[in-house]
Amino acid sequence: TKFVVDAFRYGEIEGISAYFLTHFHSDHYGGLTRSSTFPIYCNRITGNLVKSKLRVAEQYVHILPMNTEVNVEGVRVILLDANHCPGAAMLLFFLPDGQTVLHTGDFRADPSMETYPELLGCRVQTLYLDTTYCNPEYTFPRQQEVINFTASTAFELVTLNPRTLLVCGSYSVGKEKVFLALAEVLGSKVGLSRDKYNTMCCLESQQIKERITTDWKAAQVHVLPMMQLSFKNLKSHLARFSAQYDRLVAFKPTGWTFSEQVQSVEDIEPQISGNISIYGIPYSEHSSFLELKRFVQWLKPLKIIPTVNVGSWSSRKAMERCFSDWLSETRAKL
Repeated sequence: TKFVVDAFRYGEIEGISAYFLTHFHSDHYGGLTRSSTFPIYCNRITGNLVKSKLRVAEQYVHILPMNTEVNVEGVRVILLDANHCPGAAMLLFFLPDGQTVLHTGDFRADPSMETYPELLGCRVQTLYLDTTYCNPEYTFPRQQEVINFTASTAFELVTLNPRTLLVCGSYSVGKEKVFLALAEVLGSKVGLSRDKYNTMCCLESQQIKERITTDWKAAQVHVLPMMQLSFKNLKSHLARFSAQYDRLVAFKPTGWTFSEQVQSVEDIEPQISGNISIYGIPYSEHSSFLELKRFVQWLKPLKIIPTVNVGSWSSRKAMERCFSDWLSETRAKL
């Protein structure tokens, strides 16, 4: 095809006529700027973010519907929910030569995907796979389990000391389920910077809109960039609100905090310094190793192209070994 996916950092590529964007994370849209003039294909939420945050001109952003077959330059394409961040989509291409290609973008594989009618009805030959955690040491609990743990921990701590400020780390988009659960369990608003507030408005979610505010003092849950969750930064953040709060509990939701030594959410211990606690919680928006394995064994593609951690020969080789083990295990069961 004359298509590329998430390839903006190469600038304008000769012979390419359609540039697909799976979701609005900078490692995928990097290179896209307000002066970009190539045709970008994405869904509505991602399109809102591209126009609002990157100021790309409306005429270059082509919005595609979800779960609906569309024709892009003679190729049939369907966008499917990737269970990653808001607006994240997997791309299913039906090529003119009869090949079917699935590009997962970034995704968290889930058994519910095995009921997607679009995937049930077709045979995928080539799978471009998000291999962020394609290593057996990455086992993390289901998202809902982690959200429940976070909400109940927060509720207990605030019940013990109502003057506790809760902080949740986040990226530009992503981790919304965690801070919404915190707000819900406390019946609180969520305090955001003006910039983050504008970003959240692009998501067109009524549930988010009703919860968020730029008035920090009106919220017991604050959202800060992940990079700012250090004891030093949190101490000075708490100091700004010392009239209301004398303790701060932060939640850092990322898969990187997690590997085999923590068997379940019950094993999570906070780091504590004075009146500040930081919980690393195993909340990932990428698939764990076993979720990847299950998805691949269910889909049974003929060819898998990993899209993450492909920089070294040894890492590519290790992933190829995994793929061939998974697929031969499936064949043996038939």
